[in-house]
Amino acid sequence: MADDGMLLNFAVGDQPWAPKTTAYKGGRWKDRLTAKKALQYGQNKNNPDYKKENDAKNDVRSGSNFEPRPFKRQRTDGGEYKPTHTTGRTGPRDNNNAPRQRPKEVISSLFTYNPTATTAPVEEEEEVEDAEPIQPSNAPLSSELDTFTSLGLSPNVARHLLEKMGIKAPTAIQAKAVAQLVKDDSDAFIQAETGSGKTLAYLLPIVQRLVTMSETARKANGGTGGLTRDSGLFAIILAPTRELSKQISTVLESLLGAAHWIVAGTVIGGEKKQSEKARLRKGLNILVATPGRLVDHLEHTERLDVSNVRWLVLDEGDRLMELGFENDIQKIVSLMNLRMRKVQQTPIPGLPEKRTTVLCSATIKMDVERLGNITLKEAVSISAEKPRDAEDAEKNGHAFSAPAQLKQSYAVVPAKLRLVTLAAILRRSFARKGSVMKTIVFMSCADSVDFHFEVLTRGGQKKITGSEAKEERKKNPELSDLDKMNPITTPAKKEKEKELSNYEKKLAPGKIRQGGSIDDACTEAISPIISGKDNDVSIFRMHGSLPQNIRTSTLKAFTNNKDASVMICTDVASRGLDLPNVDFVIEYDPAFSKDDHLHRIGRTARAGRDGRALIFLQPGNEEGYVD
Repeated sequence: MADDGMLLNFAVGDQPWAPKTTAYKGGRWKDRLTAKKALQYGQNKNNPDYKKENDAKNDVRSGSNFEPRPFKRQRTDGGEYKPTHTTGRTGPRDNNNAPRQRPKEVISSLFTYNPTATTAPVEEEEEVEDAEPIQPSNAPLSSELDTFTSLGLSPNVARHLLEKMGIKAPTAIQAKAVAQLVKDDSDAFIQAETGSGKTLAYLLPIVQRLVTMSETARKANGGTGGLTRDSGLFAIILAPTRELSKQISTVLESLLGAAHWIVAGTVIGGEKKQSEKARLRKGLNILVATPGRLVDHLEHTERLDVSNVRWLVLDEGDRLMELGFENDIQKIVSLMNLRMRKVQQTPIPGLPEKRTTVLCSATIKMDVERLGNITLKEAVSISAEKPRDAEDAEKNGHAFSAPAQLKQSYAVVPAKLRLVTLAAILRRSFARKGSVMKTIVFMSCADSVDFHFEVLTRGGQKKITGSEAKEERKKNPELSDLDKMNPITTPAKKEKEKELSNYEKKLAPGKIRQGGSIDDACTEAISPIISGKDNDVSIFRMHGSLPQNIRTSTLKAFTNNKDASVMICTDVASRGLDLPNVDFVIEYDPAFSKDDHLHRIGRTARAGRDGRALIFLQPGNEEGYVD
């Protein structure tokens, strides 16, 4: 291209040219920082201005332009030097004359906010000697008023209740339910307060009618042809939790001692499904189950025949709905209806012509009413007679079915005093041997249960429970299940501890291993804090995170323990469980609802016995809980 005479002028300024900065990417941040500093050092070394500044700093440090420090003026008064402010000891101290200085006190607290309680403490009222004793609302009736034989039970069953189970007379709800269900085939809704005997209220009519049917068939066939395990499944009992299912099964097995030819079984979550299928193949007459596992067997176990089922019992209906079993119950009812239509039913003498559904609940809520609409048809309501106060309260929408003989109280305790208050109350309760046999402490979560179990049993003997410990003791008879801190040493546990130690070595300083603070099999221990000189107190723990076999063995050990004991647990033990000799219930963490509170305190004051309940509240908003 030809030159057209155009000139270009660039203004570059008087400053020296700066090299282009290089951006380092990739690699570790330490390597990038080292490379960046090396580049800056090379650039500054070639910069004349940086050299001048650096030389000036070196001259100041070397002392070329630095004046020396002047000498101190000599004292002319000849006196001894005494500093105005003493910063430390310069010589030997006379302990006799000089006052001893105390170290500075430093207080550190996790609880920086402690609101004051608005509730004034109430002094205990003196008991009036002439006051009439409170009549228990869930006690058995007098044997002169009602007997089991007058309700329609056979003398053999009534004799078994008296001699083998120690039950002399029915409770109010048992008297009404047995009389209704033995003679009538309609659906029923049983409502009664906790501890009133609802389990026997629906078990007795079922067992009695099966006994009558078996005797009728035996007489018709000349002494043969009675009820056997191959006759079919006639009753299904649904419970919300595994623990309640186990308890119902235990009561049922005890009751079937009067009719040993009736076979009962359980299917619950946490057990081996193959063993349950084997029991179903052999044949059962009464089945106790949880809804989820029963749906599984109805869909995958062909041997489970429900076409002859004549009773469907839903125990703890409110809890079934709270745990989300509504869809499972709908599926169970629909599958049973479908299979009953496919098989042309032949009437069985002594049994209902159609399926009878029984719904049991201690409270009436919208969920329970919805469950009743799903399962019940033209149901009869069965409830014990209520005192006038309870009827008035229900009309006002504040029905509360706590036993009349239960003494309830509450304590307003700041957060930092809760643990020491709990320990003091438990120690005082078990101070005298025999004053309190068993106590249940309810907490909000499994972590809280484990923490308080570890604190209250620190330094005490811990015991292994469950089938794993039994197997280890069979393999190694020299092993002891009691040790001061380490409950049991097994080859499996040694291998686990070795893996944990290698893992902890790799952790950074200050890091804490998460989980595994307490061995799952260790659920029972002696508490040195609560125990007295002549009264050793055992502490148990139970929550939903424990394996099913450990929960079952722990509950059994607590029930069979003859000495003073405490159960620290979550709400997994608050529904339907009949734990004997529970005198005291402590709610360390308040329940989320009034119904949950009702079921918690219902573990004591059962079947007419006395009981106490205490709830811990923190100052402030929680004080309104009692309203």
